[in-house]
Amino acid sequence: MRSFIIKFILFALLCTAIFSCNATHNSENRTIEMIGFNELTIDGLKPCINVNFNGDKATRDKLIQLMESDALKPYRVKKNSENFYKDGAETSAQRRPGFTYGINYLIVLTNESEKEKISQLLLDSNIPVSINSNGYYLDPQQNTTLQDQAFQNALHNAKLRLQHYSDSINANIEIISISEIDDYQLYPMDGIIYNDKLIKKVKVKAKLSSD
Repeated sequence: MRSFIIKFILFALLCTAIFSCNATHNSENRTIEMIGFNELTIDGLKPCINVNFNGDKATRDKLIQLMESDALKPYRVKKNSENFYKDGAETSAQRRPGFTYGINYLIVLTNESEKEKISQLLLDSNIPVSINSNGYYLDPQQNTTLQDQAFQNALHNAKLRLQHYSDSINANIEIISISEIDDYQLYPMDGIIYNDKLIKKVKVKAKLSSD
């Protein structure tokens, strides 16, 4: 009988220990993730034109002269990139003598009506170029400010949603990680964006605990 009682006590202690471990483990893994959202409208964007050229050296020099001329002095003209390569056409008749040059220019305007003026200037120059006139120029410093503002707004939204949820179940929250998602937006390599909205999303992970 004594042996049975001892075994029963040991079994009860073992069950208690297992239950305690499981309860602690479950409590430690009681987490929730919430996404915060924010949308900003970007004011004061300036229209811009992106000009791409691909051709021989003589025409390339002519384009550079135009971009540095008095006609374009009122605008911000920036050479984004330049490269050159040897044409690898199969026959000598197709092959361009010398190097083929590629240049990309960004022209920042003050208003939409100037797009037609610049396009006509390029047309009159008889220089073969391709023009992308759908974008807007975003200053890097302004971009950084907007990114920070949108991130903080989205983070606040996520924390608010977490607090509302924890209050509804009478729980405490402890934030354990914060991460930005969709961070590809509005980091343009050439400074050109194509809409006036910045959407920022932030994911917050928190641990829930009871009082």
